[in-house]
Amino acid sequence: MEQAYKPKFEWRFLGPDFWLVWLSVGFLWVMTLLPGAVRQRLAKWLARYILIRHRKRRQIVETNLAMCFPDKSDKARQVMVRRFFEYASMALLDYGLIWFARPGKLNRRIDIQGVEHIENPYLSDRRIIVLSCHTPGLEYGAIAITRRYPTVGLVKPVRNALYDWLVSRGRTRFNSKLIERSAGIRHVVRAIRKKNVFYYLPDEDMGNKQRSEFLPFFEIPTASLTTLGRLANMTHAVVVPCITHFNRRKDRYEVKFFPALKNFPSGDDVVDARTMNQALEAMIREEPEQYMWSFRLFQTRPEGESSPYER
Repeated sequence: MEQAYKPKFEWRFLGPDFWLVWLSVGFLWVMTLLPGAVRQRLAKWLARYILIRHRKRRQIVETNLAMCFPDKSDKARQVMVRRFFEYASMALLDYGLIWFARPGKLNRRIDIQGVEHIENPYLSDRRIIVLSCHTPGLEYGAIAITRRYPTVGLVKPVRNALYDWLVSRGRTRFNSKLIERSAGIRHVVRAIRKKNVFYYLPDEDMGNKQRSEFLPFFEIPTASLTTLGRLANMTHAVVVPCITHFNRRKDRYEVKFFPALKNFPSGDDVVDARTMNQALEAMIREEPEQYMWSFRLFQTRPEGESSPYER
C-alpha cells in the first residue's frame, strides 16, 4: 500500500531534545509492572491534578455533559466529569501496554465480547468496517482487533517526531496499517477491498473541511460526517459497531462488538449518517463517563449559532 503511514526511527531521537519523551516512555513501562490497585489509585490522583490545573479542558467536558444530559443535576454531572478524567488517566497510565506488552499479557488485560459479530462476516469473506468512537480505551480495542485481523486505520501525525514514531509503531505492532487522514478516501477503499478491516472513528467535529450534515447527536444538531454509507457502498462492506470500556473491578479493557447495522447502506448518505449517529449514541449511553467528552464535539454550529465553548 503506497500510502501507508509508517514514520521511521531517527538517530536524532537519542539527543537531549527528546530525553523528556524517553523519560515518559520509561515511566509508562514501569506502570505496566504495577498492580491494578496501585495504577487505579495513581489514576485518581492524576485526575484530581488535571481537574485543578486544566480548567479550560474541564470546562469543555462540563459544557458537553450539560448539553447532552440536561435532565441530570449539576451534582450528578460533576460526578461524571470526575469519573471521565479518572478513566482518561487510567488509559494514559496503561499506554505502555500498547508499546511493550506481549500477547499473553494483552490477553490478560483485554476481553472481547460479541466477537461472532465480526468473526462470522469475516469468515464469510465479507468486507468489514468497524464503527467505533473515541473513548479513553479505544487504543486497546484497536490492538485487540489488529491481533485477530489485518486492519487499517486513519492517523493524524503529531508534532513531536519521536512521539509520532512511538504511537505509529504501537498501532502497527501486529497486523495493522495506517493511512494518513489527509491522503484521501480512495486509499481506504483500496485497503478495505483487500480485506483489511477498517477501524473507523467518525465522531470528531471536522468542521467544514469534509462533507457533513447537521444531524441529531444526543438531540443536538451536530456536524456529522456522511462518509460511512458511501464507503460501505463502494466496498460492499458490513458495518459492525464496536466500543471499548475499562472495567475497574476486573482491571481489564472490554471490547464489545454489536450486530452489524441492518439495511445499511440505504443509498441515502444523510439517512446513513443519521443511523451512524444513533448507533454511536446507543453505545456511548452504556457507559457515558467513558466517552471522550474533552473534544469540542459541537464547535461547528448551524448558521447564526455561536460555539458553546466561547461562553
